[in-house]
Amino acid sequence: MTKSIHIRSAPLGAIRAFEASARLGSFKLAANELSVTPAAISHQISALEDYLGVALFVRSNRLVQLSEAGRALSLQVSAAFTQLQDALIKASATALDQNVLVVSAAPSIAAKWLVPRLPRFHARHPDIDLRLSSENQTHDLIKDPSIDVVLRYGKGGYDANTGLHVEKLWEETYLFPVCSPNMLGPKRTSLKKPIDLLTHPLLRLPLPPDRQTGEVGERWQAWFEQLALDESINKSDQKTLQKHAGKGPFYSHEHLAIDTAKSGHGVCLALDVLVIEDLLAQQLIRPVAVRCRDPFSHWMICRQQDAQSHQLMAFVNWIRDEAAASLQTLASCRSQDLS
Repeated sequence: MTKSIHIRSAPLGAIRAFEASARLGSFKLAANELSVTPAAISHQISALEDYLGVALFVRSNRLVQLSEAGRALSLQVSAAFTQLQDALIKASATALDQNVLVVSAAPSIAAKWLVPRLPRFHARHPDIDLRLSSENQTHDLIKDPSIDVVLRYGKGGYDANTGLHVEKLWEETYLFPVCSPNMLGPKRTSLKKPIDLLTHPLLRLPLPPDRQTGEVGERWQAWFEQLALDESINKSDQKTLQKHAGKGPFYSHEHLAIDTAKSGHGVCLALDVLVIEDLLAQQLIRPVAVRCRDPFSHWMICRQQDAQSHQLMAFVNWIRDEAAASLQTLASCRSQDLS
């Protein structure tokens, strides 16, 4: 009688986590790209190591490096992913459809800014089949023709010699606390100064990861530090507020924290361009009249070689108009004391 041999299925999710970690050289950067926690990445890597029976990374303190076996596997996995990507592109109907435009946008700008405005794009360009993908992954547009344009949030620093066209959507944007008017009561008197934020939960958000180290800071912590530098608060209040902020619930994406603030369950430190509609509708208010300039920016990135594409140029010109209109609306908000 022939003895059957059962072979366990390869953990494909763990392989994806390994590929990203090996390529980026960081569990934190891989976690950000795949929209999971670093702990989840570490768990997936451990599961893959258990499956293979070999260590793929050498861990020391906070540093991780590929082992010899990890380097060998990384080369093969990278080649396999490239082949898979090529196969998907060839199989995609969008590759053959000249009227399709694929836009990849970071989740919060997609949810809070782009999606509410897309009906105007469709009305202006009914011939263009715009397909939106909302994700954090930073696409290599030179190698990935399936994506036409990306909208990302960060410090920039993109290499000008990569064949990419890169531009900011807004030169200046600002961060300020927002909350539901219902949270403060009819007189809205419970918050006047930054120190009064101690009386409410502060909804935490991550900063974009540092490209060199992969370190991820928190928005409230950086904001209070900037307030102290601007002398809007003293050092003692800074420390007290930062300690309080560290106790609040954590959200991976800004649009989730904004929606929580609208529900009256805390104060969100929001980017002005992402709360325009909520301020105008008075679903959110600014309880404290303090703001700081955002050190990060939103970027629109596309391939220079696609500059003559009708679909791409239509989208680029439309989004420039919308970005300019947003700044005018914010000015209107301020004049009406709604922002």
